[in-house]
Amino acid sequence: MNHDGVRGAGRFAPSPTGPLHAGSLLAAVASFLDARSQSLPWRVRLDDLDQPRHEAGAERAILLALERHRLHWDGPVDRQSEHVDRYAAALDELSRQGALFYCRCSRRTLRNADAYPGRCRHHVEPRPDSAIRVRVDDAVVTVDDLVLGPQRWTLSEQGGDFVVRRRDGIIAYQLATAIDDGNPDITRVIRGRDLLHTTPRQVFLMERLGLDVPGYGHIRLLVDSQGQKLSKQSHATPLDLTRPAANLTRTLALLGLSTAPATDDCEALLAWAADRFLVSGIPSDDAVAS
Repeated sequence: MNHDGVRGAGRFAPSPTGPLHAGSLLAAVASFLDARSQSLPWRVRLDDLDQPRHEAGAERAILLALERHRLHWDGPVDRQSEHVDRYAAALDELSRQGALFYCRCSRRTLRNADAYPGRCRHHVEPRPDSAIRVRVDDAVVTVDDLVLGPQRWTLSEQGGDFVVRRRDGIIAYQLATAIDDGNPDITRVIRGRDLLHTTPRQVFLMERLGLDVPGYGHIRLLVDSQGQKLSKQSHATPLDLTRPAANLTRTLALLGLSTAPATDDCEALLAWAADRFLVSGIPSDDAVAS
């Protein structure tokens, strides 16, 4: 699909910690259809900074699953590991703003705190064996979610000052994602609502750094019989790549498109769905995996 001259794109950003499962496919298809219905490119980014959690072969397995389901991405595959200079520059800018401090508080120390208590805020000079946190002070973030409607957060009540570089030196998810989704090329972020709690922190960072804020839509999750989200960490069953059309048909029904034509042609299914897809039409309740 030619998108020359089109500004903006949607994106799907899995981590290479295991193969895609039905819940991953739900997020990928929603993002893909949202982009296609808006006549926008669709990008794939691998959030691969957390090397210790990578699973051998996962990157190839993820891309193969997308290919088998004819979820064709536009342009080269992007990787967060290629953006470390951008993240370092963002840390430098936040430091210039006086927004950062060095924290040695352990998770055990903080486990009973609803919000970061500020005990390391005075450590504004670099010191070894420390995470770096950003001060949120009295920041309020608002987002008009494409699925959930208007959202408002007071960051001091949503965990408070948060980590932007981990103690082991790895850039934290919040900062890396804020930088990459704050790229003006990305204008639509459709993802599971399990990530809604990350949105105010990412938007806060985008605004501090003068980046563009994309449109967000947080969709229903696919859960197990106990109500737990399907995830790689809980060893969700990988997608059966021998039945991609059947997988897509089930996924489209979960997105509110239950009258898909009976066909084994994945591209035909996706084209049919893109003509009818509305992110606001996705059912709001979580769905139990069959």
